[in-house]
Amino acid sequence: GTGTLALAAARLCRRVVAVDVSAAMMTLLKEKTERLGIKNIECVRSGFLTYEHRGDPADFVYSRNALHHLPNFFKALALERIASILRPGGVLRLHDLAFSFDAREAEHVIEAWLANAAEQPEKGWTRPELEKDVREEHITFSWLLEPMLERAGFEIRDRSYDASRCYSAYTCIKTR
Repeated sequence: GTGTLALAAARLCRRVVAVDVSAAMMTLLKEKTERLGIKNIECVRSGFLTYEHRGDPADFVYSRNALHHLPNFFKALALERIASILRPGGVLRLHDLAFSFDAREAEHVIEAWLANAAEQPEKGWTRPELEKDVREEHITFSWLLEPMLERAGFEIRDRSYDASRCYSAYTCIKTR
């Protein structure tokens, strides 16, 4: 993304690796780090399946609203890759579109979510944008994502589902 977390973490960490597939996001973050004189952020244009970690294992990985771009097969591979770069006991904080309802509730829950969308893009995701996500993205049910996390070697220490039941957040510890 725009590097908000990376910039905050840089004050506390020896090394921060900011990874994004978007060239525009990487350019924006590089400009910010240069303007602020921050030297410990490495900007890497890559994705879940292409990032090649170098150096010591990571202590912490944070992902927000990116995993839902991958079909479940590739989500599982991405979670395995994330686990492989974390040290034992390392933390994954994942926040993403993940439906926390049963399939039979889909029509009702998704319609309620869409009905509460922002009217203007500057105030948040609009109904047409959310409708496009539902049609074109690979949003997983939380009850499918959670076993993927566990199979990748994570223990879910904390999980939360927002009021819309369309976003889920996890704090996971690498156990193997």
